[in-house]
Amino acid sequence: MPDALTSEETDFIHNEGEIQMKVHAIEGSHQGDNAERSSQIAWLDNVTVTHMMEELVYSANVSAGWVLDLTRPENVQYTTYKQDDEYGFHTDGHQDRYAAKHLVQKSIDPMPLNQTTNPLLVGLVRKLSITVNLSPPEDYEGGTLELLFNGAKHEFPNPPYGSAIVFPSFVSHRITPITKGNRKSAVMWFNGPPLR
Repeated sequence: MPDALTSEETDFIHNEGEIQMKVHAIEGSHQGDNAERSSQIAWLDNVTVTHMMEELVYSANVSAGWVLDLTRPENVQYTTYKQDDEYGFHTDGHQDRYAAKHLVQKSIDPMPLNQTTNPLLVGLVRKLSITVNLSPPEDYEGGTLELLFNGAKHEFPNPPYGSAIVFPSFVSHRITPITKGNRKSAVMWFNGPPLR
């Protein structure tokens, strides 16, 4: 989705992310897959940002022909990758009943994908992932999103500012190392009941 968001919408998400990054930045971590990850993240609990990204996911769900039963999004993750940062091949979640989230009282880092402190996510699994590019392509080199699907690698180099990519959460993907500059993105996962 090369023109998923207007520059004003993209600026809004970017600015919200930068505010949260100054106050609540943490090192990105990952549970499962043994994926190498180096990045800074902050969580956006902003209704406007969530709504913008929800609309993109709903649209892609229909236009791609997935028509998955989607119930609830997670909070948006604002991510900054600096030079030499990367995120190795990993999946965002599995969609069978064994992956369904169960409630835990205390958050741990990294949180296993089948656990949650949010009672609204209990019994659900991640179904679709969305990433929105918040950096103009000239701001960084490297940082390519690569998806492995059906035995083929699909690459998305130099995505336009405000572009979005939506894909099933079980698809293995990575961000290649940043060789110059900073890459910023907003990521969200949409949950629903396990596949039957």
